[in-house]
Amino acid sequence: MSKHTKKAAQILHSCPMEAAYQLGKANNASELARKLGISPVVLANKLNPHQEFHRLTLGEAVAITELSNDDRILESWAHSRGCVLVHVPDVVGCDEELSDQVMRLSEEMGETMGYIRQARSDGVITPAEFEGIQSKIISMIREAVALKSLVKGQVRDLPVSRKA
Repeated sequence: MSKHTKKAAQILHSCPMEAAYQLGKANNASELARKLGISPVVLANKLNPHQEFHRLTLGEAVAITELSNDDRILESWAHSRGCVLVHVPDVVGCDEELSDQVMRLSEEMGETMGYIRQARSDGVITPAEFEGIQSKIISMIREAVALKSLVKGQVRDLPVSRKA
């Protein structure tokens, strides 16, 4: 997996509120609260998906995502909507990096197809096997987007020749 992609396993939950709770547990929620200008207790309540009275606003979700540099709320929201959040890597124009990315994508595709074949070997794909397949496919998509970005970096305008 390239340095520009995230592991699909980092998508923790398909519920954005549960992801917000996990973000708070994984990051210093007290420090996030201080930066937001609210009480750590209030933020803890807002991050608790079972809390009835304090609710995390969209603006607060955006702010804690930015402050923590943690995309799990976005990833889970995308996942719940049937989408995949993919970071677009920095464009690099090196031929060696392009060929490395082609190999990474090929490797991900091979692993994904092998996983699907293995899951189907008994004639039934279980929910757990489907989760694994989904995770592999998301990794493959991320590698494909990274390849697209690297190919874009190879695009050059051709000089226009003037005909007499």
